[in-house]
Amino acid sequence: MRVLAILTLLLSMSLQAKTLVISDIDDTIKRTNVLGYMLGGIRTTNPFIGLPALYNNFLCNSEPTVRAQEFCKKFRGLNHSNERSLIYVTAAIGRIQVFGREFISRSNFPQVPVVGKEAGRDTLEFKVTTLKEIISGGDYDEVILIGDNGEHDVAAYRAVTKAFPLKKISTFIHQVYNPFDKKDEKGGVALASGQVAYFTASDLGVEFFARGLITESQLNSISREVYEYISSNDSIYYEQVMPSWSSCRPFISNYKRPEVELSADTENVLEVIERRLARICR
Repeated sequence: MRVLAILTLLLSMSLQAKTLVISDIDDTIKRTNVLGYMLGGIRTTNPFIGLPALYNNFLCNSEPTVRAQEFCKKFRGLNHSNERSLIYVTAAIGRIQVFGREFISRSNFPQVPVVGKEAGRDTLEFKVTTLKEIISGGDYDEVILIGDNGEHDVAAYRAVTKAFPLKKISTFIHQVYNPFDKKDEKGGVALASGQVAYFTASDLGVEFFARGLITESQLNSISREVYEYISSNDSIYYEQVMPSWSSCRPFISNYKRPEVELSADTENVLEVIERRLARICR
């Protein structure tokens, strides 16, 4: 019996993979418009709808009981399992960095460390060096990098992935800018090979669900919120999914949802969102 108990314990420990999420802030989870006038940079309650719930669900899902999970989400990661880690890394400096830190608090994202760039430091070098230090500092089974295609995330995440060839690293890029329109002076960066694009929290949510990081019920809830906002005739709500300065055509032109088994209800919600995006973006 004792041997069986030990084997059971070892098996349960082996199944608890340590997962680290490293996330950018501006244009990744916050509606900033870095390539434009950056008016969103001074705001602190302007998330892309659904992402706060996605991040909190990810961080808290490894808690041993439902009560512990709900406590974790209510207090935004105050107590969370060592099997899940999240950290924000931002290249913003000065007041914009301060607003970014306040944004994390006021927009209901998990209250975890924010690493910001020092003034005068090269952005690409800062991101690559910082991410390497973070990944090297822990024994993670999986690392997930989340950024946007505005400036340096694509190149930084590609460099970091190459630096750890034996590490399981997934990269998700918020493709809010169009890098293919030569007439657009504010065009973004084309994604690197192996990087996965997302446009809404439901797109990213499906990827997290496919990796066992959130439940289908949580994906369903996030997707319904996205659908409600993107279907609104009120720009205050609509813009929380699709800001006027964003471009979704490159995303929807190439989007292919990961093959994962879903209930008819969740499948229907996702299909409605995808049809809505297809009509708007094309």
